[in-house]
Amino acid sequence: MIKREGLSKKIRFEIFKRDKFICQYCGAKSPEVILNVDHINPVAKGGKNETLNLITSCFDCNSGKSDRILNDSSILEKQRKQLENLQERREQIELMLEWKKSLSNFDNDISEMITEYVESKMKPYILNENGKKSISELSKKFEVGKILDAIDISANKYIKYGNEELEKESIEDFVNKISGIVYVQGLSPIKQKLAYIKGIARNRFYWDDKIGSIILSNYLKQLEKHYNEEQILADLENEVIKLTKEAKNWSEWRNTLENWTSHIENQWGIESEPEQKNISNSEKEYTTEYLESIAYNNSCDQEDSIKAVEHIAKIFPKFTKSKFRKLLKKHLLDFIKTKNDFENGATERTDAREFIDKYIQESEIINLFDIDYQNDNINLGILIVLEPKILEIITEIFMFFYFPVWGMKKEYLKIIIEIHIKELTVKK
Repeated sequence: MIKREGLSKKIRFEIFKRDKFICQYCGAKSPEVILNVDHINPVAKGGKNETLNLITSCFDCNSGKSDRILNDSSILEKQRKQLENLQERREQIELMLEWKKSLSNFDNDISEMITEYVESKMKPYILNENGKKSISELSKKFEVGKILDAIDISANKYIKYGNEELEKESIEDFVNKISGIVYVQGLSPIKQKLAYIKGIARNRFYWDDKIGSIILSNYLKQLEKHYNEEQILADLENEVIKLTKEAKNWSEWRNTLENWTSHIENQWGIESEPEQKNISNSEKEYTTEYLESIAYNNSCDQEDSIKAVEHIAKIFPKFTKSKFRKLLKKHLLDFIKTKNDFENGATERTDAREFIDKYIQESEIINLFDIDYQNDNINLGILIVLEPKILEIITEIFMFFYFPVWGMKKEYLKIIIEIHIKELTVKK
């Protein structure tokens, strides 16, 4: 007696799929009937669990067939068609593999052509392996025409010549900027403007990409409620790009844009002229929650700047983190309590910086960055370069807490000051 081997679920499923869940004897379909997998040549007669010997059958047909070999021409014809289909599938798979190989070669050809075009811009230099890999990745993601346009743009903007010879230092910028240009060129006009704004901001002042993107997104959402695409592009060009080029620091840029966003949200629905968003800070109304958010953002900027000083200043012999924090807290409290004179304080940022620079020079903080020109021979050059950079950052920290330049109503500024004093008092 031949031992019957059970069919796995996987084999049964494959047979059902092949036969489209239809009984191959009577045409009944699932779920109207219960389907089985039947052996064309019964197991009792030596039939195997091979695909070509298996067929979908409903319960009734399978039960009635028993172990008789079905030798009618329809079953033989089905087996013949199965063999023909298998052969056809095999031939198609072979053709697909050949096609895939040709596509792979075509991709390589495109990558090599683009590489040659890049190298034509930077003769006598050539791309290293990393550069070639970067070009290869670009050719898989973007259209060839867009990549070539980006190469031209990058070459015109970043490749420099000195004494009629290509400056080697400019080549790295040229190659590295290609991918970014391709990406930006593929964006919508509005997104291109936003990318341009972010680029200006990164080059001009400290930039928090995550927060900055959120601020721009919020502003754009408010504009979209009132403007069409053309008007939005004009606003970004005439207002936001101008602000980004002229703002003295991240804090001024962010506060101004958040004020604009708040004004559009709260006022444009009832005003006849949207241009009134440029009213002066002294005329604007703010909620307590908004003032608290301004104070919170100020503190975040301050902390980032403090950490930057702590990282850079380790090389100064007299500097310690604990002493710096202690003195900074002491002088910030003094500054915010006694130096915010709204009647006589500087309202121009240039004058404010001069006032703050003088205050810092007279504080104990400056002593942490003293340079011993006689004994610091090893690091003297580095210390001389770093000192003004550090003092510039410290000046920015104090600028966060000098409010006459803000131009807001006194009652609002006093609320912000009180929040900062409370925070500085409890901060360790």
